[in-house]
Amino acid sequence: MLLIVEIILTIFAWRKGWKWMSLIPIGLAILIGGLIGVIIGASGGNTELIRVFGFIIDIIIVIVLIIMTMNEPKSIKTQIVKNNNKD
Repeated sequence: MLLIVEIILTIFAWRKGWKWMSLIPIGLAILIGGLIGVIIGASGGNTELIRVFGFIIDIIIVIVLIIMTMNEPKSIKTQIVKNNNKD
């Protein structure tokens, strides 16, 4: 369920102007999840304990994507024009 929400939010963030930056939250979650899985598997641990951590990562990703969807990225041109107008 959260994966569908994350994909939809990523599409909206992409269209808002974030382009490739909108893929970073999901990419980091996959990387972190994979690394944790490898570490737990190599140490012989129980993978049931990681469900809560995975859920927390998913919630953080959804929050980040909502923030990205609500705000447009700041471009370098916009910042230069704003700084020149202050003088």
